[in-house]
Amino acid sequence: MKRLSIEYMLLCCNKNIFLAAGVFCFFLNGCATTDPFANLEEWKAIQSKHFIVYTNAKETVATDIVKEFEAFRTTALKITTVPPFEEPDPVRIYLFKDKKSFEPFKPSENTGGYFISGKNYIALYAIPFEENPQFPIVYHEFIHYLISKHPAKIPRWYDEGLATLFETFTVEDGVVTFGKAQYHRWLFLKRHASWIPMDEFLSDQVNYQHNKGFTHAHSQAWALMHYFLYAGHDTMEKLGRYIYLLNNDQEYDIALQAAFGLTPEELLHEVKNYIASKNLPYSRLRIDTIAIDDHHHIRSLKADEAHAVIQKLKALVDTFRDAQ
Repeated sequence: MKRLSIEYMLLCCNKNIFLAAGVFCFFLNGCATTDPFANLEEWKAIQSKHFIVYTNAKETVATDIVKEFEAFRTTALKITTVPPFEEPDPVRIYLFKDKKSFEPFKPSENTGGYFISGKNYIALYAIPFEENPQFPIVYHEFIHYLISKHPAKIPRWYDEGLATLFETFTVEDGVVTFGKAQYHRWLFLKRHASWIPMDEFLSDQVNYQHNKGFTHAHSQAWALMHYFLYAGHDTMEKLGRYIYLLNNDQEYDIALQAAFGLTPEELLHEVKNYIASKNLPYSRLRIDTIAIDDHHHIRSLKADEAHAVIQKLKALVDTFRDAQ
């Protein structure tokens, strides 16, 4: 049986700090006190081209969420160069109307939003009037999902770096923004990081689950991808050639020299200088220029259908709780 995993976020006292965990040492059995199947008549299904949202939140909030995820998917595919693909079943988003409604579906006391890989389920609760702290980890994991569809072999640092870079994705006033530097990550690299040798990094000999230092490996992967995306007009084209060479059995150092004319040590020096800048660029795109299909259909769920839909998520979460 394929083992599913839930990636979730621990919300720290500092709202600007997000820690993602893929192990479940923080499960608290019996934390749910709300009846998960109360008020089934509230539930609706909102179907878009690539997502289906099951929700008891306000319709306006839920439709904004599905539009944002469609915008995220379209934007991310342009950057990841993953060819267009269709899933047999759309990615499923469970959007709960508030924290209380979300409570029975939390894998641990400190969980915000999460993504269940293998099932492609996203679970969130609605926060209509403030920045949503659940989105960074969900966006991060959704990039991993998209990269898994790439026909080429993609290095782990590329996958983790791009996923971390997209944590700051937003849609506001008809404008998509991504690639903004997370201040804590950028400051850490500029002032405190002991950088991992680039030959070790490029050869994927790095453990992303047990980092030494504050988000060390993820931060360096973010810095490397930010450099490739923004440092020069042709760096992404060169990166494409680098990935092509790797997929044609070239060693990483030979491929790096052929694509960029740099040794691993020289690349590390370039990235350090780039990160030391006073300002880092980021991307802004008008949403009407990226051909998003935002058509959707809304229907109310009957009580038995709503119960069955909710039970599928509840069963998965309960299985993880029991395992811990």
